[in-house]
Amino acid sequence: MSDEARLLAEIHAARALMRAGEPARDTSRRPGAAELWAHAAREPGGPVDLALVRAIRGDPATARRYRALLGAQAIAHAPLAAAASDGAVASRRVGAFTLEILPADEDAPPLLVLRGSGARPPRAIEAMLGDETVRLALPPAIDGAILVALDPGVLEAARLGAMLQDRDCAVFLL
Repeated sequence: MSDEARLLAEIHAARALMRAGEPARDTSRRPGAAELWAHAAREPGGPVDLALVRAIRGDPATARRYRALLGAQAIAHAPLAAAASDGAVASRRVGAFTLEILPADEDAPPLLVLRGSGARPPRAIEAMLGDETVRLALPPAIDGAILVALDPGVLEAARLGAMLQDRDCAVFLL
């Protein structure tokens, strides 16, 4: 083997070793439990740590840890909808609660109706679909039902409505 070929082989081997070492360095920069807990306990609409969101979206192990913390904090959660049809999900069970999406009519946007008998009503809803997350504050219950207008003019509300109709969407009631 010529000196040039040997040098080229050593360069490729060194690159391979450097690439193999990168995940080990990334694991040392994974967010800790306190950071994940603070993110899970944040108020809807409040500031978020973009580096933490990037870590949750980019690292499957961090995403699993975050979902486990969120599930532990939630009043109820459903990892996905149990639907027998091929179409969009119009209602789903989340623990002791039922979420139903009423279609829009000419004067009103779609409406999310949340009914249930829990020890305490949820104060927020978080939906996760793929690497996308939406969290909305919930209003107080009226006659045992929480009503949320899924207004197309409000980006988070419209996206929540679309995500909830997908059976792969995870839902957390906080």
